[in-house]
Amino acid sequence: MNRRNTHQKQIIAAAVKGQGVHRTAEEVLAIARQEEPGIGLATVYRNLNLLAEAGEVQKFNVNGTAVYDGNPEPHDHLYCTCCGRLQDVAGNYDDAMDHETARRNHVRILRHSVLYEGICEECLKKEEMTWN
Repeated sequence: MNRRNTHQKQIIAAAVKGQGVHRTAEEVLAIARQEEPGIGLATVYRNLNLLAEAGEVQKFNVNGTAVYDGNPEPHDHLYCTCCGRLQDVAGNYDDAMDHETARRNHVRILRHSVLYEGICEECLKKEEMTWN
């Protein structure tokens, strides 16, 4: 890989990495262009997918849009049906689900992903304000 691609990959990784960070490729592109104005969307997608394949970030499909999670550790998420934001859910990853599912279905589970759909705390607060 040439130096330019390595530099671009580092910029892209920095734009998505971190706990609680969930970004689309377009959002990563906007951040990356602040440091590398000539970077293109195809480069961002290619590198995000490489990062996901390497297990450095997680990739989710939320309503037909790829969202990249900067925290590679297994954890659950909430998709807010009001504002469309994806966020981490507090709690411990339940690896007992993996073992039980594997046992019952005679398969090997590497990890699972739980995506809750509901209304986030911020939207609930806004909803309460409109009723008062």
